[in-house]
This record gives sequence, structure tokens and C-alpha cells, in this order.
Amino acid sequence: MPKKIAIIGNSAAAVGAAESIRERDKSAEIFMVCEESFPAYERPKMLGILDGRLKERQLVWRSPDFYKNHGITLLLEAKVEGVSTHRKRLALKGRDPLEFDELVIASGRKETLPPLKGIQKEGVVAVNSLADVKFIQENLPIAHTVLIVGRGPVALELVRIIAAKKTEVKFFGTLAEPIENVQEVRDNPIIEILGEADVRAVRLANHKVVGATLVIFSGASGPNTDFLKDTDIHVDDGVVVDETMRTNIPFVWAAGDVCRQGQDPQARGWEAAYASGRKCGESLCRI
Repeated sequence: MPKKIAIIGNSAAAVGAAESIRERDKSAEIFMVCEESFPAYERPKMLGILDGRLKERQLVWRSPDFYKNHGITLLLEAKVEGVSTHRKRLALKGRDPLEFDELVIASGRKETLPPLKGIQKEGVVAVNSLADVKFIQENLPIAHTVLIVGRGPVALELVRIIAAKKTEVKFFGTLAEPIENVQEVRDNPIIEILGEADVRAVRLANHKVVGATLVIFSGASGPNTDFLKDTDIHVDDGVVVDETMRTNIPFVWAAGDVCRQGQDPQARGWEAAYASGRKCGESLCRI
């Protein structure tokens, strides 16, 4: 019988793994499980939608025809809630379980929201996906003040783009130089999100209340492994893999930014993740 391979993810590492497997195994059943609503897109470029440099169609990395032509079943809007290594099946929210013979975890990293009171209110967002960018884009025209909390290049790019739209920005981070329409806030973090269903303001550590209808968090990312918490798959700041991209479970593999290999710092980013996925697919087909 053909081997049934489930791949969690639909970005660089996941696509790299699927392509590599299909090149070596023409009969395997390949299922890609993706929480998002879109076929694979160039995630590093998605802020280009926000500043108007790119249209959504320009982000497409693998079209729907790619999956059809490679015999890949793509499950969109499919959230993995758990993995059973004993039964070899994925628990999917609102769907029947997906059984597999081999599993590739290529779920990447995700921005995390801090454990603040009110953090789940509408208008509070961490930038993880194209859907998050589109949410920001749709809400910017009605946002009187935008609060951005974070560090790193994505947070700074968000500050630059939103401030250029003449929207008031309060940045809970550090700027190398002043930016028009941006107020830098230091040593006075947000401690609570205020409002009913939607965010209307935040409370700061000095108890001052600042009005806002959009609060964006960026720069606190970690491996996307919540769905593995009740498994015996070894996770330690990422899914731990050997030199072949195999985990401690013989039929479970991992690739891309979600995994950790050895003690040395791992190369991250789009190209590294794609190469990791290719290597994972090649190793899987050798067994």
C-alpha cells in the first residue's frame, strides 16, 4: 500500500519536504495540514501588503495547481489540536482525525501574546500570518492611535509603515532615530487591555490609561509546538531532531524554524527552512 505522509505546515519547510518526497516517491499519499486559508505564500514579504508595495496575488509562492500537479491533498483552515504517536493520527479541530504512516512537523515559529488581562480582546494582534496583516490593513483607517509593542525588524517596519499613513503610533520599544508621528514609550509597559469585546485603551505600569483601538505585538516568537504538549515527542526550545531531521520517534520528522538540531545556533529564515524541508523529505524516503 502507498505510504501516507502528513505534513503539518504549508510554508517554506513544509513545501520543501513535500517536493522532495514527491520527487523520490511517486505513489505516497501526501497531506499538508494548514491552519491558514491561503495556499503557500512568501511570508517574509507580507508587510508589503500593508504599505501598498505589493498586491496579495504577488505573494503567491505555490498556486493551487502546484498541489494538484504534485498529488498533494491540501487541508486549509485545519488546526492541529493534538498528535497521537501511538495511534498515528492527528486530531484536527472540527474535522475527522487524519491518520498517517510518517509525520513531518513543519509548523514554523509564531509570535506570542503576553499573558495580560484582556489580551484576547478584538483589536489585539500578533503578526503571524497574512490574515493578521489583512486585519491590520482593514482596521487602520478607523484606528485613532496604534500601539506597537516589540523589538526587531518586523516591529520597526510596522512602526515605519503605520506612521507613514499619518496615524499616531505609540511604540513600546527602541528607535534608532525619531520618526514623525511616533512616540517612543520606555520603562512603562502595558499591564492590562481595557474595553468590552473590543480594545478601547490600555493601562500602563504607572496606571496611566492610554486610548487605542489597535494593539500590535511583535518580536516575541517561539517554536509553534503547542499541539505537541501531550506527546512523547522531544521538545526543547523546538522539536529536537538528529542530523537526518528525525525526532526521537522513528516515524516523526521535523524541519524548518520549528526544530532544533544539536547545540549550535540554527540558521533561520526562508531559504534555510526550505533547504531543511528538502533534507527532511530526502531522509524520510531513505528509510
